[in-house]
Amino acid sequence: MRVLLISENRCRENLVPFPLGIACVAAAARQAGHEVACLDLMFSQDPVADSLRAIGDFDPHCIGLSIRNIDNQDMFAGEFYLPPVKELVEAIRSASRAPVVLGGAGFTIFPGECLEYLDLETGVVGEGERTFVELLSRLEKRLPPDDLPGIALRRDGVSRVNPPAPHAWPGLFPPPERELFDVTRYNWNPGERPPFVANLQARRGCHLRCIYCTNPDIEGRLVRVRPPREVADELASLERDHGIRYAIFTDSLFNYPPSYSEELCREIASRKLSIRWWCSLNPLYCERKLLEMLREAGCTGMSIGNESGSQDILVSLKKGFTREDIVRAVKGAHELGFRTNCFLLLGGPGENRRTVEESVGLMLELDPTQVTVTVGIRVYPGCELHDHALRDGMVAPGQNLLYPAFYLSRETRGWLYPHMREICDSRPSWVL
Repeated sequence: MRVLLISENRCRENLVPFPLGIACVAAAARQAGHEVACLDLMFSQDPVADSLRAIGDFDPHCIGLSIRNIDNQDMFAGEFYLPPVKELVEAIRSASRAPVVLGGAGFTIFPGECLEYLDLETGVVGEGERTFVELLSRLEKRLPPDDLPGIALRRDGVSRVNPPAPHAWPGLFPPPERELFDVTRYNWNPGERPPFVANLQARRGCHLRCIYCTNPDIEGRLVRVRPPREVADELASLERDHGIRYAIFTDSLFNYPPSYSEELCREIASRKLSIRWWCSLNPLYCERKLLEMLREAGCTGMSIGNESGSQDILVSLKKGFTREDIVRAVKGAHELGFRTNCFLLLGGPGENRRTVEESVGLMLELDPTQVTVTVGIRVYPGCELHDHALRDGMVAPGQNLLYPAFYLSRETRGWLYPHMREICDSRPSWVL
């Protein structure tokens, strides 16, 4: 089959990532024998016209559309991203009779809601390499996809999501397609804005229970790792074949499991690459030995997912580590010369003036390279925070959370956002 895959993401807030998920799907579809064309709308001046041109040139039998972001998760300057996607879908459907199949992280969080909003019938929930390829096989044979695991369907205005298949081991799939989705456009020099960043992934899944996070629903709770040699090969290929100078690992927890992380660092270091990279670390697993191995492997900085500096809020958010773990992680990283990005996710259950000041005070003490501040926490279905929001009257039963809703504790309403706005405006390295 001729398959056109479109990455619709055009969000340029914070870093701008290479469309890794749909590039993995593209590689799997090509491996299965399908003819694949790709379109990255990140750099498009006219997404509708470019999509229609691609459809006219390729005449696809199936069109895959990846939805990465639903909104900007900003309670005070919100932006809802789906209206332009709806316009794009309407134009695609007017130009082609090929089925349009949705996928991506944003779609996975809201499968039924997205199908309804965009007036479509089919989507792939979660990892797409296996499910999308199986769907293409059904389409090619003119067989119904209704019983496929991991498929979202909308029939006669009613949506349903089939139970997912067991999460596949990521090493079973080919590396992402980086030519049809041109990775050279994401060749970032640190300091440039916006940061268009090449990325790769060594493991999938997150075993943690943070009350606000959707990652376990997207990737599963079982942490599944790729062979270290394969990951190092991909990093080397970014440098050798595409000229990439800097990359980011998208793994939620690059330092878990610790033994795997050490093995991966040894494998990367053995290649003696020039490419440098960034990763995300959990404060609980930041031992000195691993930090030293990260430096030897070419890592220059890390995002440390602290979210708070108050022990009470760390417990409330179910982060699984302590304030002391944060101190040890950040200080250890700075001692070895790493750049660091820490986070304050403020306004959750139990947040008050004391806990906010504890968090701000810890960040001032540790002085990370950057502090990224969020006031108000986006509420997603299936997360424990949704239960808190229902009990506290911040969302209503049955409320459609596709349209952004936020949790902001009653004790912080009215003063927290202007307070943090003032703090961030007076510190260039703090971003709100």
